Amino acid sequence: LYVITTYLTRQPVTEHDQPRFVAGLLQPQLPDGSVGLHEESVRGAVFTSAISYVALRLLGEKPSRPELAKMRDWIEKAGTPVKAAAWGKFILSILNLYDWSGVTPVPPELYLLPKWVPVQPINISGYVRIVYLPMAYFYGRRWQAPLDPLLREIRRELFPQGFDQIDWPKHRADLAPTDHIVPETLLVRIAMPIVRYLEKWIPSSVRRKALRLTYEHICYEDEQSDYIRQAPVNACYNTLAHFVEGQTSRVARSWEQLPRYLWNHPDHIACQGFTSSKVWDTAFTLQGMSHLEPSLAPKQSIQEGCRYLVENQVIDELPDPRRYHRLPRKGGWPFSERKNGWSIADCTAESMLALIAAKPFLAQPPSPKILEDGLRFILSYQNRDGGWGSCDRVVGPLWIEKFNASHVFADIMVDHSFAECTGSVLSALALVRKEYPHLETKRVDHAIREGVRYLTDTQRPDGSWEAVWGICFNYGTSFAIPGLLSAGLPQDDIRIVRGRKFLLQQQLPDGGWGEHPDSCLERRPIPTPKSLVEPTALAVLALLGCGPKEDPSVRKGIEFLLQQQQADGDFPPQPIPGLFYRTTLIRYDHYKRAFPLKAFAKYLQK
Repeated sequence: LYVITTYLTRQPVTEHDQPRFVAGLLQPQLPDGSVGLHEESVRGAVFTSAISYVALRLLGEKPSRPELAKMRDWIEKAGTPVKAAAWGKFILSILNLYDWSGVTPVPPELYLLPKWVPVQPINISGYVRIVYLPMAYFYGRRWQAPLDPLLREIRRELFPQGFDQIDWPKHRADLAPTDHIVPETLLVRIAMPIVRYLEKWIPSSVRRKALRLTYEHICYEDEQSDYIRQAPVNACYNTLAHFVEGQTSRVARSWEQLPRYLWNHPDHIACQGFTSSKVWDTAFTLQGMSHLEPSLAPKQSIQEGCRYLVENQVIDELPDPRRYHRLPRKGGWPFSERKNGWSIADCTAESMLALIAAKPFLAQPPSPKILEDGLRFILSYQNRDGGWGSCDRVVGPLWIEKFNASHVFADIMVDHSFAECTGSVLSALALVRKEYPHLETKRVDHAIREGVRYLTDTQRPDGSWEAVWGICFNYGTSFAIPGLLSAGLPQDDIRIVRGRKFLLQQQLPDGGWGEHPDSCLERRPIPTPKSLVEPTALAVLALLGCGPKEDPSVRKGIEFLLQQQQADGDFPPQPIPGLFYRTTLIRYDHYKRAFPLKAFAKYLQK
């Protein structure tokens, strides 16, 4: 999508970067020629294969190049892009390589509905809402790029049966099995024909009003994030929206920030899921460093890391947040940096844990005001079920998930409470209560009780907790247990005992832990053949708090980590440990350092 945006906005790609973009697009290509949803996919999808092919052609690659010929052949055998998931058809429509009549409706008029209507975007998860916003804008305008000779060539290559011969409406819900990962619900199948019928009767004045409002929201999101935005998908779409509106200054500001999403490998360029994970990584690293013996702790690094966290706390409030479907953000920490502007519950919790843990190494401890603001932010984000999500509270009813028409992502419509986020927040609340007992005492006590209730209600029969942002039962359980222990549950509490038993049962013969990404979609633990660094470190951290002082399982886990560590202190490359909406993996390279560091430090303490 980044490459497509460069082409449509006439942003040149340098001669130096062109082959590196090409290498990045070809790197995840599978032996059969297809491209999957992420770099470790074992099967391709028409959606990702088609847009990868288009991007390569826009970069100047010839259709006769063997990799492109193989990719094109796979796409044709899979049924051509008429079999792509909804997002693929949408992107191709913007490029004039598909027809809007064959696209799932994304009506901008939803923004005109009263806020109490469940499908009004204010009731949808923030991560989805910010992508739906520009999609609704483009769908409402039916904007398409002017056809040029290259786009005409790509049309012929993708649709050898003839572009003008296709019955587009017939293929709206036509999907290849590879692109039908998350089945449409009966509600979607009923609702979409109704929406398409009602669209015919929408007055043009209402459509214009809806488009003005969606573009106003786009501008607001960009201004409140210094044009960094939340993620690369809406960053590219928003840039295109400004281009369509003829807002050259906004397009220029967009291109000042968009390259920050690029990851420059030595031999190729990739696109990141965020501009960075600096706050998140810094918080975990500081926690590990701060638990070391004073003689081992790198004091200067700790002090500089704390300064970074303090400087990147969000200190200003959004103007008129409710009008623009946002929650208050002041006091929280984002995933990457302050300018991003999206405060996240567990990023805030882990940052607070880091700042408090680092106090012994600081000449001047962080101002209580910093932690007080963070505390109030966290308290304001608790859901009615007692848990915490990431960037939002649950606003709408949970059943609006039935309107998920993405085909490739699961559990996207509501920012649910998550075990891993709730565990992080409980740990932070308990530490704040201990260190600053005068801060919001009654509210903190109540929030902790409710958080414990959520984790109690969501513990699975096997003793585990399921995660959404990591893989999967190991990740959720490894955050839930420390959260419950911090909240005051004793080691012999049945919830702790069952969680510990689950982790012990998952330990592999080599002493470590590992879980396969398929666990996320199948909703059951699936171990990897060999142990991995990150899940081993997380399991060790959880078990250190709820087992005997000399725990042989913990000892085996530590020995596994020591065996994996390289001479320079780093660890070898690991499979992707992060997750996005159950289907797409996200690489967190620093986990393999931060989590073992903390595990070693806590082990030495015990």
